[in-house]
Formats: sequence, C-alpha cells, structure tokens
Amino acid sequence: MDPGCKWRNLPSGPSLKHLTEPSYGAPREQQLPALQELTRAHIESFNYAMREGLSHAVQAIPPLEFAFKDERITFAIVDAVVSPPMVPKGSICKELKVYPAECRGRRSTYRGKLTADISWSVNGIPKGIIKQSLGYIPIMVKSKLCNLNNLPPKALIEHHEEAEEMGGYFIINGIEKIIRMLIMPRRNFPIAMIRPKWKTRGPGYTHYGISMHCVRDEHTAINMNLHYLENGSVMVNFIYHKELFFLPLGFVLKALVGFSDYQIFQELIKGREENSFFRNCVSQMLRIVMEEGCLTQKQVLNYLGERFRVKLTLPDWYSNEQAAEFLLNQCVCIHLKSNEEKFYVLCLMTRKLFTFAKEECMEENPDSLMNQEVLTPGRLILMFLKALPQLMGVQVNPIVLGKKQIPPWMEIVLIPMTGKPSLYPGLFLFTTPCRMIRPVQNLELGKEELIGTLEQIFMNIAIFENEIVSGVTTHQELFPHSMLSVVANFIPFSDHNQSPRNMYQCQMGKQTMGFPLLTYQDRSDNKLYRLQTPQSPLVRPYMYDYYDMDNYPIGTNAIVAVISYTGYDMEDAMIVNKASWERGFAHGSVYKTELIDLSEKIKQGDDSLVFGVKPGDQRTLQKLDDDGLPHIGSLLKYGDPFYSYLNINTGESFVTYYKNKENCIVDNIKVCSNDSGNGKFKSICITMRIPRNPTIGDKFASRHGQKGILSRLWPAEDMPFTESGMMPDILFNPHGFPSRMTIGMLIESMAGKSAALHGLCHDATPFTFSEENSALEYFGEMLKAAGYNFYGTERLYSGVSGVELEADIFIGVVYYQRLRHMVSDKFQVRTTGARDKVTNQPIGGRNVQGGIRFGEMERDALLAHGTSFLLHDRLFNCSDRSVAHVCVKCGSLLSPLLEKPPPSWSAMRNRKYNCTVCNRSDTIDTVSVPYVFRYFVAELAAMNIKVKLDVM
Repeated sequence: MDPGCKWRNLPSGPSLKHLTEPSYGAPREQQLPALQELTRAHIESFNYAMREGLSHAVQAIPPLEFAFKDERITFAIVDAVVSPPMVPKGSICKELKVYPAECRGRRSTYRGKLTADISWSVNGIPKGIIKQSLGYIPIMVKSKLCNLNNLPPKALIEHHEEAEEMGGYFIINGIEKIIRMLIMPRRNFPIAMIRPKWKTRGPGYTHYGISMHCVRDEHTAINMNLHYLENGSVMVNFIYHKELFFLPLGFVLKALVGFSDYQIFQELIKGREENSFFRNCVSQMLRIVMEEGCLTQKQVLNYLGERFRVKLTLPDWYSNEQAAEFLLNQCVCIHLKSNEEKFYVLCLMTRKLFTFAKEECMEENPDSLMNQEVLTPGRLILMFLKALPQLMGVQVNPIVLGKKQIPPWMEIVLIPMTGKPSLYPGLFLFTTPCRMIRPVQNLELGKEELIGTLEQIFMNIAIFENEIVSGVTTHQELFPHSMLSVVANFIPFSDHNQSPRNMYQCQMGKQTMGFPLLTYQDRSDNKLYRLQTPQSPLVRPYMYDYYDMDNYPIGTNAIVAVISYTGYDMEDAMIVNKASWERGFAHGSVYKTELIDLSEKIKQGDDSLVFGVKPGDQRTLQKLDDDGLPHIGSLLKYGDPFYSYLNINTGESFVTYYKNKENCIVDNIKVCSNDSGNGKFKSICITMRIPRNPTIGDKFASRHGQKGILSRLWPAEDMPFTESGMMPDILFNPHGFPSRMTIGMLIESMAGKSAALHGLCHDATPFTFSEENSALEYFGEMLKAAGYNFYGTERLYSGVSGVELEADIFIGVVYYQRLRHMVSDKFQVRTTGARDKVTNQPIGGRNVQGGIRFGEMERDALLAHGTSFLLHDRLFNCSDRSVAHVCVKCGSLLSPLLEKPPPSWSAMRNRKYNCTVCNRSDTIDTVSVPYVFRYFVAELAAMNIKVKLDVM
C-alpha cells in the first residue's frame, strides 16, 4: 500500500471492534439518552396531563345542580387522580405492582384506576367529599405513573423488558399502541375560509365564513363560525352537545355588553366609516334585535335564555338570564374570560368577514402550517377524560330520582378508530400498532416567528410550557420522534439519491425483517419477524451508532454484482447464489402466538373445563403431554393434535388440531392467570416458530429504495466468479440504476468493498462529501490502495462456460434488507375444496383454502390467448359443473322429475325421469350446466319467470 494515498489524510470511519469486546451487550448503568429522547415528548405530555392537567381540567367542569324533594342538590368534582397499575385489593399475589410484560403476556390492558373527589351540598350547605372510582385508563409505558419509571437497564431486564426500553406507548389488550400526534386548526385565531357546503345551511347563506377553533387553558375546545348572508347580515354558528345552533350576530353582541346600539355600531364599522353598504348592514343587524322587543342587555339575555334553556339541561331555579349567560360562557369565544373581550373579538371577526366577503382580503389556507398546531397525546387524553364527567352529569339526575339503575362505568380504553368521532365533540382518537408509526410533518418555525414571548411560541405549536427547552427552535427539536426523519437518518449517502427513493426507503425501513427484540421468550405478540443471522453494516451514517442500532440490526452485508446474467433478473427481480442461501443468507423465522382461554368456551358460571388428556386417548398418544399441551420444541404439522382439554364433571375429552398448512415448532408455552390471581389452569399462550428461509417471490431491498424480488436460487457452479474465485451473493440488474438515480447505492458498494478490504467501517453521513471532495475519489483511492480497480469494477468469468466476460462488472458490498412481504403469506392456490352451500360455487378466502375471483378481465385476457378450453376448465369443470335433466320439448329444467320407486318385490330397478308438463319420458335429455345456473332458474321460477332452454 502507498503510504501517501490521499484517503489516508481523511478521517477514517468507526471501527467494528466494539462488537467483539467482552463488555459489548452487557447492560449499561444508565439507558442511552439518544434513544430515550425519541419518546420524550409523548411521555412528558402524558405526565403533564396526569399531574397538573387532570386536576385543572376537572375543576373547570361546571357543577351539576338539580332539585330533589324541594331541595337543591349540587355535585362538583374538586379533584381527580390516577393511580399506577396495581392488582385489585384481595388478590393472591406476591407483587402488588403490575408490569407491562405481564399485560402483554396475558393480553390485558396496562391501566390505572381513575378516582375523583366529588363534593356535594344541599341548599348550598357542604355535606362532604365522596371518593368515586370512574373506572380505569391506560397508562403510558415509562411515564411517571408506570412502574418501570426511572428503572436502570438491569432492573428493566429483570422485569422482562428491553434494556433500552423507550416507552411512549400504551398496551391495550396485550397489543402495543401509540397515539399519533394530530394536526389541529390553530387555536384562538380567526381563519377566513370558503366552504361551498355552507350554502346549504339555509336560505341566503353564502360560502364565505370566518372560523375559529377556541381552546381554553384546561383544553376545552369548541369550533365557532361567523357566516356571511346574501343580505349582508351575519350569523354566529356553534355546537353544543353535538347539536348545531345558529344565532344572529346582533343578539350575541347585545347580550355580551351593556353598550348602547350607537356604541356597538361604532365598534363594528371601525375603519370602514365611509362604507355606506357596511353601515346599512350593521344598522339592519341591530334593528332586527329591536324589532324583537330587546332594547337592553337584560332583555336580550332573557330572550336568549327563554329559547335556549330547553337545550341546556339546567336546573329549574336558573333564571332565563342565567341560562343565557351559561350559553355565552360555554359556546361563544370560550377561550376568553370576560364578556367585553368576547365582544371585541366578535367585532374584529365581523370586520374581517365583510372585508373577505367583498374580496378585499385573501382566503386563508387551513392546510398551511401557519394555521395549524399539533395535538400531543397527553392533551388528547385529557380532552377525552374531561368529557366523561360531563356525560356522567347527564345521567346523575334520573339516577337520584330513581328512574333507572346506576349505569355501570365502562372501562375507558383507547381503541383503534377510523375517523369516527369519540364522545367528545370534534375530537378524534387515533391509535396505531407500535411497529407502524405514522410519520408527522416536520413543522419548522422561522426566525420571525420566534420574536415574541415564550408563551406565544408554545401556544402557536400547541405544546406544554414544561416541554419547552431553551435554545430549541424547531418542531423537529421539540418533537424529535417524528419517525420519518429518524428512519431517513439511517440511509447511507442519502444526499446522492433521488428524493422519492429516500422516501421509499423510509417506508420499507419499517417493513424490514430484522432483530427487533431481545426478549423473545417473554413476548406474546400475534406475529413477530426475526432474522436469524443479522450483521452490522460496513457502511453506516453517524446516527446509526448514535442510536446504537447494532443491538437491533436489520440486514446482511452482501456481495452484489451489477450484471444482467440471465433472463431471471428483469424488472427488479434478483438472483441469489444458492450456496449463500444454504449457508444461511437472510434466513428468518416468524413467531406466532395463540391465546387459548377455556373460560370463553363454556357457559357463564360453569367452571368445569381444564387442560389435560384422557388416559389412553389414541388421538393424543405421544403427541401431547399429560397437561394436554404440546411438547416444547416439537414439530407440528397440519392435522396434528394442538391441545386437549377435559370436562371434569362429565369426563368428556376435547382435542383441537393444528389447522395451519405451514409446519411450525412449539417455541414456548405460558400459563396465564387473571387479574385477581386465582385463575385456575384455564388460560395459556402457545408461541409457535415458523421457519421462513428465503424462497422465490420473497422481497428484498437495499437501503436506497431499490427493492427486488428473489426470482431464482442459482447454483453456485453456474454463477459468475472473479479472478480470485469469489462469487457474488446477489446479481442486480444494471437497468435499475438509470431511472432511479440511486447513486448512493453505487457509492455504498465501493465503500463496503473498501471497508471489507481494510478492516473498518465507513461513515456514510450525508453531506460529508462535496464536488471538491468527491466520494468516488475517496473510496476509489482506498480500493486502489488495496490492489483493486479504482472504480470498483472487476473482470468476471462465466460460471457456465468459464469464458471471461467482455465487460468489466461493477461488484462490491451492499447492506441488504429482507422485508416481511413473503410468498408464504400471500400465495393462494386451489384445485378443489370447500363450496358455498347455496350456489355450490367455490368460496373465497385464503384462510379457508378458497379461490380468488376470476372475473371478466381475466376472461378477456385468456380469450386473447386462445385459451377457451382453459376457461371452460376453470369456470366449469373445476368449479360447479353438474349434470341436469331437461325436457327437449318444453325446454324446462324444473319439470323433469324422477318417478317414484317401484315396490320392493318388483324386479324393475331403473327409474325414469318424466316431464310433469308434457307427461312424457322420451323427451328427457341430460345436459352439463353450471350448478349456479340451476339455482338461478329456480329463483326466477319463484318470481313467476319461466326459463326455456333450446336444446338441440
């Protein structure tokens, strides 16, 4: 090697020595800060919601008041607390605390009890505090209420968790779920919008409006709109208890303040005093109020209260004025405390609405980042919880009056929803499985937006004050867990790739089959993917080591030759060396878990079923243990006994068989109990390991958005080889590069090759290289120093003939990922099988060995190939072919009937078909028709429609 090589003057990449050090893999004293930062925003928002937020929110709920036996009863929630996850009192257990691993294993919810302090009074005289349980709410893992909070890695491992457990998610029925951050309209800001559907709200309505998302400090939220009408008047629109209400603006303004009409007029026309149209419109709005006999504020309040109190569910002793004040407090500009402030804001919104309607200002884009804020998980849960006591208040009155029994409190759990509104108006709950985290837009604040108070900054992007860190200026820094950017940090040389390819890899990076867990034995996930022999990449960005991804590797370093060698590598197909495959290249497993709960198989109150086998039962002989469960490590095939259980009262034995077509190995079995710890041998989790070695049709991808389908396992003796005798693991078609422009993959190939030769790994952080300091020159010099071609090409020889190939072939080391899209999960083949009971046609569905829909377009494609016989075979012979009797004379399929059987002593045994219409048997013929056609004819006959066949 030339010691004066240019590459030696540059800093070398990180080494791989740490992987071979004895201390590597041992638990740290403290968790890695970089990983914990990923979920900090989620956890902090939940912590705030459960501490200060919940207390403030419940105290802001209006007291519930009603009359009972001539006395005034008042209920008010003064405080609420959530306790950490604990077992119920009286349970049989050593440890009172409940940990997440137990909830995953038992498929239960990691939850804490919500308890409220409710004060009550009679005729204003306090009667004390009632502690009332309001059910359970899910607890975020690693939050202050979680029993894992602040535990060091060693303690986390003792509780069956990952040493670097990040938290930030919930466990609902054993499944990890994360709440996505939601984009909401910017709070307390009037936005000018055009909505064509607003025209349908009534006669004279236009599509112009001003919308404001009003949010109080304790996170009560309501949407309020001002609508412009064709006659120049304005309507205020708001929602109360999921009902839409409209109110003329003049009534609202006069109800808010005791100003004279002239003062209100002056405030509304401010800045537009010379506009006669506007002056007339304002005068008309105020005149409408006068015509209703409302001259003073008191009269307007009385007028509104009289009409709205029927919808407000207020006690009878509230006057109309008090009812109107309650309405204004709960529905109009609720973020403001004084009525005067509300008055001035409504006047400002009105002036903006008229300016907008006369097209003197532009429509504002609600999709613009300037008009949006981010709703954090803690705030969302707080809004949800705040709605529940309000619903409880609606139910208390009839309960006390004895009209119905107290309704049972349902457990509050977050369930995956598809846009359906929850109990809270305007609130949407979205949860998603933890391993499919939805990316969030990277909101970035410009310098001009940072000129202002700290309060303005955090209000504008809707986070809590305690979440603000000094010096932090962007949403990405405030919320570093926007997963799209985190995944993008793992793409080597991403600045050399076309942008869509980087985005594509961000999606595929979440579909990799890697090493996601170290606690496989303690998990009970429905499905887990695991790569058997993952490797540490030779080419990696700085962030790979920053997040210590070597603990959870996602791929394999492969020797990749860019060559079109056979016809099996067209259109993103790739060839894999069969010898590499036999040595374990990209081998993997799928872990599936089945929960069997015997209590679900029996009637309520019956307690007679237990796991076990009946002595001498031939069905389970040598297949199941005495406890009725399979042996750990045993191979299960289709039709093998899976588990067995007994009825201890009747002695009856039940055997369930393994129904999956794929063979599996029993990996582990967990015996589960219940919440109180007295569950008998009733519930078990069986985890099965299914080997999934790569097969034709499985999906692979590099880290540059270059996906490929395994098309052929090519024999090693026929693979091309280098001068040194090395054979590539993967053959990649060169046509994949020009249109995709993934130059980063070409650089990675050179860098990986030089890293393998020099015994180091390279830093592939983007923007390290430039036009002046090119990556090609840097890695080319390294290859040259190792005795290889500067451009990473080599002479290859044909594996078939041994002749040297004419072109130089680009060959190097690329880190390849195996994705979870596998043929074994998707293929659907059927010859014969189950049929529909009514139509006798093949049923659909892969799980029941059904067929796929063979429709008109498939028919046309086969006709174009001249494959009529194949069509006939698929749609007739292999489907619902049947032989039917038809009368040639009358053409009926239904009239031929088999004659009655002869007496038993008769020698005649051949029964004939007779046409009941023609009363003849010599006109009967047999035809082959689809069975569904016979069914169709019978249905038509039921509707008095006759079908006649012309049989030649």
